[in-house]
Amino acid sequence: MMRVRFNAFWMQKAGNLPEEYEDAFAPNASPDADTGCDEFWCAVADGATETSFSGLWAQLLVDHFVNQRPAQIKADHLSGLALNWRQAIDARTAHKPLPWYAVEKLERGAFSSLIGLTIRADGSWRALCVGDSCLFHVRPHQAIRAFPYYHPDQFNNHPVLLSTNAESVEVQGARGKWQDGDYFLLMTDALAHFFLSQRKLRAHLVSDALDQTGFEQIVAGARDDRICRNDDVTLLKIAPAAGDDPGGLA
Repeated sequence: MMRVRFNAFWMQKAGNLPEEYEDAFAPNASPDADTGCDEFWCAVADGATETSFSGLWAQLLVDHFVNQRPAQIKADHLSGLALNWRQAIDARTAHKPLPWYAVEKLERGAFSSLIGLTIRADGSWRALCVGDSCLFHVRPHQAIRAFPYYHPDQFNNHPVLLSTNAESVEVQGARGKWQDGDYFLLMTDALAHFFLSQRKLRAHLVSDALDQTGFEQIVAGARDDRICRNDDVTLLKIAPAAGDDPGGLA
């Protein structure tokens, strides 16, 4: 058995409404949630803005990873989720059909990144990733392990993504060991790029005192300074600990 403390922080693009947020995360828990378990599953995803209903697709992906706990991400999993995605859209638009150009765009499907993390009480962890959302395994006062990207120059405008029309999937994996005092950060791409490129500002994101208001202030300031791209951003912070003490996040 282990204890896990976790927090989720998010913010939509500047100029957008909260309901236009197209990232997703799971589990969707109250701030500073604390749980006891033998395995802890979590995920974040970033729906591609230029595709239709991508936020819905991102949410289906993270929910599937956390609730179904797949050993791997496979194309046949996506086909079932894509059917759920289309049925949800049909329900949403039943009383207000989409215009023809939106229907054409819908047929091209939705796209999203996904990174999922599994932490086990035996001291091991495993991550699966498609796209440019990132994991950071932090051991205080030691080097940070980053996956799948470890340098800001690795980000580009054409990452491999999970599609509702996917016939195949390119998945990257990583494994490791954790110990008490370690913590994990899951981030969507704009925030991950900021984290990797702005070393002096990292402490603000990993502080135990961080709350949603503080997170929004950090992101807004970074956007104003043009050191964080104006995109939806998501941060999931996870601190596992053996036994009953979930430890700290900083």
